[in-house]
Amino acid sequence: MPNLEGEMVAYRWFPGAKTLTKAKVAIPEPADDEVLVKVLAAGMCHSDMLYYDVAFEHTRTEPFTMGHEGAGVVIALGKHVPSSFPDVHVNQYVVIHGRNPCLSTTCPVCSTNADNLCTQYYPYGLGIDGCYAPYVTVAARAVVPVNATEDIIPPPLAAVSTDAVLTSYHALKDLRVGEIVLVVGVGGLGINAVQIAKYVRNAKVVIASDTRDIMLRKALEVGADYAVKPHELQHLLSSNNLSIDTACDFVGSATSFRSVLEHVRSRGTIIVVGLGEVVVELPLVSAAKKEVTIKTSMWGTKKELAEVLALVKEKKITPLTETKPLDQAIEVFENMRLSKLQGRVVLIPGQ
Repeated sequence: MPNLEGEMVAYRWFPGAKTLTKAKVAIPEPADDEVLVKVLAAGMCHSDMLYYDVAFEHTRTEPFTMGHEGAGVVIALGKHVPSSFPDVHVNQYVVIHGRNPCLSTTCPVCSTNADNLCTQYYPYGLGIDGCYAPYVTVAARAVVPVNATEDIIPPPLAAVSTDAVLTSYHALKDLRVGEIVLVVGVGGLGINAVQIAKYVRNAKVVIASDTRDIMLRKALEVGADYAVKPHELQHLLSSNNLSIDTACDFVGSATSFRSVLEHVRSRGTIIVVGLGEVVVELPLVSAAKKEVTIKTSMWGTKKELAEVLALVKEKKITPLTETKPLDQAIEVFENMRLSKLQGRVVLIPGQ
């Protein structure tokens, strides 16, 4: 193991604090079944803010480093890793499956290919130390090889693949070829959903809807057939004789849910991915009159993460990212709170 004794600067949740806190912490050492990863890139996700504002005060008492989207290089192995995880090795370029499932054969969800729903352990950065730091220790079972060099999949793209792309990929896994798909909210996740619907699931038509002109332009650039503001949707559909088969809500608010319910066809499908609001009322009568199927979706499996990396390598999906130095983490977090971010911001340690 390299000599890394000393401290590092991390950006952490503290009880009672209103935003991220900059703190010096010891550089961690891997436990027997863990690896030490030098973080090359860490994506900042809207759910960081949601959990910060709503969940952590009720579930956590001890400070921890945030950041659940991470890519880096393995630089040290716990003593059991070489025998238990022979495919994991030093100097390996990896991403971290932030969900942190147990992957036990006796786990009711992990054993049925639903490890994205495992709650045996806290996710990295959402309850235990994550990637807003130069180094992080993670379970060896939670790393996924990138299987590409950093020039083919740069660390910022690898990092956001672990959630911003993975979550969209998992949510749209049941789309059928030739569907007409609506994506409401083309931010950090939705912009990837446009590409997945168009180029991976082979949708016939992909419509993007957002309130921001810049994101509508980006949606067209990455493959959307149409990109309109919410109040323009009905005119677009009627004037082009389009009927929405699947409507995806990547906002997760009362307003966005009403929009997808209004515009999806009868017996169509609504997929709710965004977590913009904790509670959203269901217009039950409107939903019943259409006999719509309403599905929710959460993150993605470790197997799907490997599939996502392959798609990024093949350039079937190109995540849109903006990089900032790690020492701007607090500023970026607050800008996210104020809805000033466009797309996914990725923090780079040592930049």
